[in-house]
Amino acid sequence: MRQVFERLLGLKNKTADAPDSGLKPEARTPAASTRDSQHTIEDNSDNGTRRQLVQMLLRDCLRRHGIATDWVECQMLVVNSRSRGPGMYVRLVLRHWDTHLMTYAFAFQNELLAAITQFEPQSATWLHGISWEFKVGDSCPYPDMPDPAIWGPPALAAAATAAPAVLPAADIEDDVMRDLKDLQNMFAARDASIEQEAASSGHTDFQPTQPSGLG
Repeated sequence: MRQVFERLLGLKNKTADAPDSGLKPEARTPAASTRDSQHTIEDNSDNGTRRQLVQMLLRDCLRRHGIATDWVECQMLVVNSRSRGPGMYVRLVLRHWDTHLMTYAFAFQNELLAAITQFEPQSATWLHGISWEFKVGDSCPYPDMPDPAIWGPPALAAAATAAPAVLPAADIEDDVMRDLKDLQNMFAARDASIEQEAASSGHTDFQPTQPSGLG
C-alpha cells in the first residue's frame, strides 16, 4: 500500500535514491525498524503514509461536496488497543460551524470511511475508528443548551421519571407538622407506659415528658 500511495503522490523513496554508503544491510536495520513502527507517525513509515492517504481523501470528499477545505481538519492518533492491537484513529476537527454540515456529518463520515476502504482494503486492520472534535470558536450560534421541551414529549417523560419531584413549600410544611405530631404521640405512649409501670411498683422515678408547643 505504501509503494502505491507514494507513486500516486509522486513521493520519492529516500532509501532507493540514496547513494550506496557501503554499509551492510544489518547496519541499517534499526532505521528501517523505526520507519515501520506501528506506534509512531514518521515520514515514510506505514503510519505516515496512512496519514497522507486519509488527509488526501478528506480533501477530496470536501471538494466533491462543495465544502470549504479549511472547515474540517484531519488529525491521526496512534493507539494500542488491548483487543485489536496497534492502530490509528482518525479525528475530524470541525473548525467552522455550519448547520448543513452538522446535519450531514454522519453521512460525510460514512463516505470518508468508504473512500478509505476502497483505496486501502486492508484499512480495517489498522483503522480503529473516526471521532469528531469541535473547535468552532464563536461561529456556533448555539453556545448554551435549550429548554428541555425542544426534545419533544418522549424526552420530557423520561426526564420527569428520572428527576425527583419538587414539592411546594406548603406541602413540605404539612409533612413536617405530621412528623412532629407522630413524635408527640410516641412520647405520650412512652410516658403512659412509664406511669403504668411506676403505679404497679408503688413509686415513680420519672417525670412525664413535656413536649414543646408546635408554635
